[in-house]
Amino acid sequence: AASCDTGKTRREAGTSPVLEVQQKTMQLTRLALRSSRSFSKFSRKNRYGQYSLLSTSTTGNKLQRQSKSSAVPMAKMSTTVPPEDAISSRQTELVGKRFKLTAEVIASKIFWAGFGWQGSSIIADQMGFTAESMNFALTTGVGEACAVVTGHTLFYLAKGSSFKQEIATALWLGTGTFCSGTAWQPVVNALVTLTNNNFPMTGAGTMVICGSAFYVGLRLGRIIWGETFSMPIAKRDYENLLSDAGLSVAIGGATGIFVACDPSMAMNIFASGIGVLDTDSNIVGMCKAGIATSLGYGMVQSWQNFFPKGRNWMDLYLK
Repeated sequence: AASCDTGKTRREAGTSPVLEVQQKTMQLTRLALRSSRSFSKFSRKNRYGQYSLLSTSTTGNKLQRQSKSSAVPMAKMSTTVPPEDAISSRQTELVGKRFKLTAEVIASKIFWAGFGWQGSSIIADQMGFTAESMNFALTTGVGEACAVVTGHTLFYLAKGSSFKQEIATALWLGTGTFCSGTAWQPVVNALVTLTNNNFPMTGAGTMVICGSAFYVGLRLGRIIWGETFSMPIAKRDYENLLSDAGLSVAIGGATGIFVACDPSMAMNIFASGIGVLDTDSNIVGMCKAGIATSLGYGMVQSWQNFFPKGRNWMDLYLK
């Protein structure tokens, strides 16, 4: 009877179980469509190329949107120096040290080499030695070597260096200077004849031959002063073999431009500045000779100063 009453009540209300299911299904469908529209509306691509993820939930009959936005990454500032910049900075510092040493070499030795050679040539001439004689060549070689030994020793003693160390270095360099200084006049005489007094060709040939003579003198100097007399000069090895060669190239430049002191040579572009004239006093001629050797050495050494680390002879002494 109770069951019949319940069925009767449903029929009286005008509803059926099927109708109730349909109504609930329609309600759920509308809710799903509403949620889908909400998600489409608020899911937007932000300016960082990321999506803001929005979720929907219901509390009672209301939709609540919850934003899950991604955090924007902060740009990082680096205080480290890029490797290429660090290398460039070290190379610039090395070049500066090389030019500083270049100036010291010119002030202590190169200027005095030309100055001493010219002065000793005046002495040789007064002694009656002709420019073609061996006595003239030996006199100028000894005079130039003495000037280099004296200039180097006094310069570095004034800087507070050890006398024992500097006199050894001076004698070693003086040996190379003696070889190149002695060879200079005979070499120039021969090249002037071969090139018809042409400055560029004579200067280039002198640079090669006298630079080579200086190199031979440096190697002999290591044998004599370092290995035989045990003075503080490094013994021969592969490292200083390369270093001596680099220095000899720069010295060759000094001997080559020294040729320009003869203003009578053809194509001598330096004649007006460093050409020694018959009207010049002895001291003026000696100073011009010193300027000529300084100019020649400075030109070649400046070129070498931009070589990579380890390719310049100075690097052995800048450690």
